[in-house]
Amino acid sequence: MKRDNNIQRSFPFAAAVVLSCLATAPVIMAQNGPFQTVCTDATLQGNYGFTVSGTRPNGPGGPIEAMVGTAMTTFDGFGNLTQTDNIHGSISGFTTPDRAATGKYSINADCAGTMTIAAAGSPVLTLRIVVVDNGNEVRTVVVDPLAVMVTSNGRRVAPPAGNREIILLPDGAKSGPAQ
Repeated sequence: MKRDNNIQRSFPFAAAVVLSCLATAPVIMAQNGPFQTVCTDATLQGNYGFTVSGTRPNGPGGPIEAMVGTAMTTFDGFGNLTQTDNIHGSISGFTTPDRAATGKYSINADCAGTMTIAAAGSPVLTLRIVVVDNGNEVRTVVVDPLAVMVTSNGRRVAPPAGNREIILLPDGAKSGPAQ
């Protein structure tokens, strides 16, 4: 009999917990609606500083070497990019300072996309990318050529030109473009 009493006492508590969860579910789900990011090529605009690391062949048919580097990539908001990189290989060393490259990119509505980068003396790289933090950060992985196992993470250096923020001063005046 005591067992039945415990069940009768715990049922209202359990029902309250379930109803509470059901009542808050729409609120939690609604948070995905207005704050959901939709990306386009225009999401990437301006200069992004990248750190690069991974492994690659040291020349055609050569041994695999570890590599690290940095790159400054400028995205135009229309699917085109220019880049200057500085890559250091564990075997090849630092052979081409400030190597210039150009490329294309395409961003899907879900903020995933593709990018190609072509630099003189190197194979064209094909990358898969993900844009995060409202276009302030880009994460990449090289998917072709297959022997290149490189990832990079890029962060926006400054707002894109022509899209500068206006700072409101305490007296209500506008400061003009942020620097």
